Amino acid sequence: MTLRFLKFVFCLLALSNALLAEPSFTPTNPPAVQMLVPGFTVRELPLSLPNINNVKYRADGKVVAVGYNGLVYLLSDTDGDGLEDKAEMFWTNNSILAPIGMALTPPGYSRGQGLFIASMGKVSLVVDTNADDKADQEIVLAQGWEASHHKVDALGVALDKDENVFFGLGTVDYANAYSITNGVAAYNIKGERGTIMKISSDFKRREIICTGIRFPVAMAFTRDGDLFCTDQEGATWLPNGNPFDELLYIQQGRHYGFPPWHPKHLPGVIDEPSVFDYAPQHESTCGLNFDEPVNGGPVFGPKSWTGDAIVTGYSRGKLWRTALVKTAAGYVAQSQLIACLTNLTVDACVSPQGDLLVATHSGEPDWGSGPTGIGRLFKISYTGKETPQPALVWHDSPSEIHIAFDRPLEAAALKGLAQRTRITQGQYATAGDRFETMHPGYAVVQNQMATPRYDVPVLGASFTPDRRTLILNTAPLDAAVKYSITLPSFEAATTAPFPQMDLSSDLNGVAAQWKTKKVDWDGWLPHLDLAVAEKFTRGSAAHETFWANLKKRGTLTLRGQLDLWQMLQPAIQPGSKLDYQRPLEDVTVVFSAAVPFTLAFDGVTHKSSAAHQVIIQHRSQEAWLPFEISIPTGKKAPQLTLTFFTALDPRPRAFPLRRFFLPWAKAKSEPSVLPPDPQLAGGNWQHGKQIFFGDKVACYKCHTVGGQGGQVGPDLSNLIHRDYASVFKDISQPSAALNPDYLAYRADLQDGDELVGVLQTETRDDITLANAGGRTIVARNKIKTIKPTGLSLMPEGLDKALSAGDLKDLMTFLLTPGS
Repeated sequence: MTLRFLKFVFCLLALSNALLAEPSFTPTNPPAVQMLVPGFTVRELPLSLPNINNVKYRADGKVVAVGYNGLVYLLSDTDGDGLEDKAEMFWTNNSILAPIGMALTPPGYSRGQGLFIASMGKVSLVVDTNADDKADQEIVLAQGWEASHHKVDALGVALDKDENVFFGLGTVDYANAYSITNGVAAYNIKGERGTIMKISSDFKRREIICTGIRFPVAMAFTRDGDLFCTDQEGATWLPNGNPFDELLYIQQGRHYGFPPWHPKHLPGVIDEPSVFDYAPQHESTCGLNFDEPVNGGPVFGPKSWTGDAIVTGYSRGKLWRTALVKTAAGYVAQSQLIACLTNLTVDACVSPQGDLLVATHSGEPDWGSGPTGIGRLFKISYTGKETPQPALVWHDSPSEIHIAFDRPLEAAALKGLAQRTRITQGQYATAGDRFETMHPGYAVVQNQMATPRYDVPVLGASFTPDRRTLILNTAPLDAAVKYSITLPSFEAATTAPFPQMDLSSDLNGVAAQWKTKKVDWDGWLPHLDLAVAEKFTRGSAAHETFWANLKKRGTLTLRGQLDLWQMLQPAIQPGSKLDYQRPLEDVTVVFSAAVPFTLAFDGVTHKSSAAHQVIIQHRSQEAWLPFEISIPTGKKAPQLTLTFFTALDPRPRAFPLRRFFLPWAKAKSEPSVLPPDPQLAGGNWQHGKQIFFGDKVACYKCHTVGGQGGQVGPDLSNLIHRDYASVFKDISQPSAALNPDYLAYRADLQDGDELVGVLQTETRDDITLANAGGRTIVARNKIKTIKPTGLSLMPEGLDKALSAGDLKDLMTFLLTPGS
């Protein structure tokens, strides 16, 4: 009794000393690629190339690299050291502008060897027809869709097994998603913009596969032929339009939420949830490829990663692997951040040797240095294959965090582990926080960074007898936030500058107990669907025992809390609000099993029907609902499954992992109002408006705010979601980050004149360039060359043209809602 009391007092003292807010720690000079998991080596390719948007390996082992500048390069390894060191031109015609997305032609393709490319205004097949390893023909597969004020339209390409071509068309206007003019919406649900399209293998037909897409930067098929794409966060422009960057499972006829359902502007759609949301906001998911063997080679990383999605985060320099499990009602995802980069991370693909080739851009978020900037290419190799890999992290009890490894740890490496381990908790805490060096200039990002993080004292560390599972002891943790765990490296030898591993955990999941008269097993599962839970716990020795127990006679009890809030309603960005009151959802949850079971749900006990089902109907609310399931095991496998549907849509869907919470978890809400920036104190909004629309700096000639102004540059209405420092940098250093929608081009004419402006439209016969002086239409036959300048059209030094007071007033107008 005395020992227990002393331990309790020690916990309180340690907790009171450690739970103090502190800023994120960023190491000095972090490496360009910091792996957060052990066993990997990173090398940079010895090549200097313009920013590369897409990379893939051909059947002959050469890399096809599509440049942001519209050129295509072939990369090869000439000295056999595993690094591509030679770049040759495959396509040199400047007919392709701002390509984003490519798919290789399959071996033996009838039209020649080459690639499909999505670019500004078209989808093309660029092929080598005479086998000299240089493309000599461009075949335009699709063009002629509705124009938009921005220049990112066709993007993302994938080829199915029947050689049909799939590509994405970005939304017609991300700043005005419903296309509202004078209060009337003109968004066309039957239009091609904001869709995934399919082109038949003979290029004669194209059709809309789905709608509600914002910007599907990358697309790829699984080995089973299911199509996935990454889609971009959009809540900065629309409060509940793509609140996060997404991984989408593309299904015929579905609508994916940009723009979302609206009682007036878009009443006839159902918003399909993403398979996975990459948080926190403004990650900018771009690259997507699946971890599958290339030309018969190995996969990237451990064999357990086979088939996982490899996803890149552009604006914050991230690299994830996302495991997927397919159920009858859809996919469930489990994601792990495996690397942080100091460059804008645009694409990654697996090599025939099982390495990962990663393409990055120079410059800063959101758009980098553009087509003329010089990028970097890295190769990540799995060299430490004997190093124990973390397979799973979970909270086994309020005061125990368990970390399962795929093989035994060396006991000597675990000495003093508690003192060498760091745990941080917070609403936005995540693995590798201290290596995140790029922060997009949005107020919500600044709010994330300012939200307190707290040290969690590690009171002790131990491991299971098989040395496969670490157990970290802490004071009781009940906050349903994120937990970042930094462990020392267990690699025998490493030259990494920061030799640690970084993991994330949370209080999602369910508490599980299997019981007989003689044996008890207490633990954790990530999901109520037992087939999903089994696949996501592979590699954990503790769970191997659990799954073996289910084949014996006993009773399985599963306890937790279920979140049924906003099942088919996209979340609303913090600090934003809708212009209507959303109706509450009527949700139906279907529990099914192969044997009879009992369910206690929200205080009411239900016995399963003759069909071994319990169907719960519930009016959606923010409070989590407690449940307990008791189900026999042994003679027949339980085969417990869980799906939901709503009154508006009877199609069953799978529950994502984030919907389950452990019994002791308590909700922690985000702040609903973003704090005002102190640098705007005393600013005059009305005077700032006069400056914006006045002739001294003439912002209005190129930019729009609240529907008024020019359309040469970006609409600035969303700056109320940005932070002061980033907007000031856009004004004082306009070429530091180039918006791909408003790139400045220089057209050299046949008569010796030149024109500089934003390329607004182009047809087969002419192009339109716009600048502060107006719009100019130029016939193509009068143009000698046209190239991006690599500089913003906005001149430097506009901030110096204003007094300190006028600049504060202008910033107040741009960064705060109208008054």
